[in-house]
Amino acid sequence: MRYPKFMYVINKIGAYFCGIYTLIISCLAVMESILRKVFASPTTWTLNLSTGMFIWAAFLGSSWAFQELGHVSVDLIRNVVDSKSKSEKRTPRRVMAIIGYVISFIVMCAFLYGGWFVTSKSINPDGTFALATYAFKFPLIISYLAIIVGSVQMMLTLIFIILDLIAGGEKYL
Repeated sequence: MRYPKFMYVINKIGAYFCGIYTLIISCLAVMESILRKVFASPTTWTLNLSTGMFIWAAFLGSSWAFQELGHVSVDLIRNVVDSKSKSEKRTPRRVMAIIGYVISFIVMCAFLYGGWFVTSKSINPDGTFALATYAFKFPLIISYLAIIVGSVQMMLTLIFIILDLIAGGEKYL
């Protein structure tokens, strides 16, 4: 099984949103600096909005980074294993890559569990949503859903990477 095209599309859309959110966050930071230093009139909402957007940007962009091999990896160990291995199929390296991606999957399961836990706690018993305690009141569930959406997206990406490696793919070695 090769890495599916629909995951490329989903992760690329996530990466675009990540870039848009980062641009908006940067513009808000510049605006806040000008308002604070030049006009001595800071806003009360930009930091809170920027923080929420940053959470979404981080979780939406991480699966694209995995897909495009943008995360940091330890090449030293892989190179030592490759130099000791006589196999042309790079089996030891493939096994190490699969183990690394499985560990990443387990970590994302923990993120998903934690995200589900905090999201469920942000819904009050009467069905209303808990609000942020900042000057800019917004439902906390908006930020917490980023953890769930990003974790599921990352887990799907990792599953398809692992399946690609098992099928003999070379990209993610």
